[in-house]
Amino acid sequence: MYALIGRVRIKPGREEEAFGLIRERGGEMVRGMVGSKGGYWARTVDGDELIQHSFWLFDDEANARTAEATFNALRNMPDAPATFVSVDVCEVIGEA
Repeated sequence: MYALIGRVRIKPGREEEAFGLIRERGGEMVRGMVGSKGGYWARTVDGDELIQHSFWLFDDEANARTAEATFNALRNMPDAPATFVSVDVCEVIGEA
């Protein structure tokens, strides 16, 4: 199994808009990706900046790489409520 782990910085004053996008479209988008095994989103609770983490699971590396391209598209969306920070495709090596 592979994970796509992405980070974005939520723009000040646009927190609810960003959350709304996840609530309205995030789950459907991830479930619609080939090889998807689910996804999670989390936000920092401390600090001056609000960082949102995405953790999407896939059946193989190729499908996680395809999702990486989708996540990278955030770089080209200047009106988005968040700015791109990073994205990594990782092999899942354990679970509890």
